[in-house]
Amino acid sequence: MKFSNLLALIPLVSAAGVKPRTDYTPVPTTSEECCPFTYKQTCTKNLERMYHIQLFYNRKKGLSSEDFNAYWANNHTKTAGDFHLRMGVYKYSQYHSTPELRDMVRVPGAAPVLEFDGAAEFWVQNMETFAAMGVDPFYRDVIQADERNFIDLESMRLIVGVDYIVVENQNAVTEHGRSF
Repeated sequence: MKFSNLLALIPLVSAAGVKPRTDYTPVPTTSEECCPFTYKQTCTKNLERMYHIQLFYNRKKGLSSEDFNAYWANNHTKTAGDFHLRMGVYKYSQYHSTPELRDMVRVPGAAPVLEFDGAAEFWVQNMETFAAMGVDPFYRDVIQADERNFIDLESMRLIVGVDYIVVENQNAVTEHGRSF
């Protein structure tokens, strides 16, 4: 089946009428229980109870895609990793996109490709955690200064939502941490 045909199968979900829950406390599990090579419903339910924030951005003008990805993965994580742990971030992931990868999905009839070089993804238990990150002196003084080394800050866009996981590790998810 063509990729463009697959895109047409993706359903659009309306957020109208969605009532936010007030308790997003994860079900306690150990790291052994939530190994990426085994599937457990409780682990999926934990992520569904989190807020998922994505920050999309482009590389600083004059910086190659290779240099952007290398700096972000190898330098910025040294500055930001411990900070995210200290602030209570449940999961932080870097989503690297190159022009070559974006070109692979440019097919007739497909949705337009977002022209971002990457996205930082955060899963947090509450929005207060994310808000606290933005006003923390270490973020303002150290991390933001480092971001200016490789990110075009004008390009930054943000989206926040919640995950509703349907398939995980090639398993159908039948129990969920939330309902709509």
